[in-house]
Amino acid sequence: MVTSGLLAIAVAMALSSVPITATLVILLSPRRRQSSVPFLMGWVLTIAVVAQAAAGGALALPGSRRERLHFAAATEIVIGAVLVVGAIVTLRRRRTRQPKPNRHWDALGSSGPAASFGVALMMGVRPKALLLGIAAGLALGTQPLRSTGTALAFALYVVVSASSVAVPIVGTLVSPQVMEPRLLVWRDWLSRNGVVIAAWVVMVIGLALVILGWSEV
Repeated sequence: MVTSGLLAIAVAMALSSVPITATLVILLSPRRRQSSVPFLMGWVLTIAVVAQAAAGGALALPGSRRERLHFAAATEIVIGAVLVVGAIVTLRRRRTRQPKPNRHWDALGSSGPAASFGVALMMGVRPKALLLGIAAGLALGTQPLRSTGTALAFALYVVVSASSVAVPIVGTLVSPQVMEPRLLVWRDWLSRNGVVIAAWVVMVIGLALVILGWSEV
């Protein structure tokens, strides 16, 4: 359950359109070299801290390991259901409303390292990101945090979750001339389709969490 559940949650986190869009805005700005790495550091930090905090809370619960497994499974079902409902609401709103330009992205493009780091931290406590992080932590909390298997599963979760932000940042810093045209294409495509794609991904992951949790109850 730990590896399969964490991987599903990590994929949903990685495909979230908000941090990806923020990454593209920063990388296409004049201050990308100063701001992109702090943004990545803040994003990785918040992913790790939320999951670890939830895992520590799960381990602190009274009762046996089996009882903690049941609690984690029940919570996964609830979180999965919330994600499915949220995805449906997002898709319905998308069909009835035209997307509006977000002026905050322009401000992010001119932000310095400290502001970019802070923005990444705030993105990690958005409702969807927070729910996913809690679900990941509860899955981790069914095992001792110091065990090798749990440490490897946690590392896999953080790497996969942050990959959609880390890969374009590293690629752009290494080879900006090659990456910049691709960043423009990705930004335009994401502005048209990102919310819808992310909503469908979240819906699938939510259903997967419900199924995984139900199998453990």
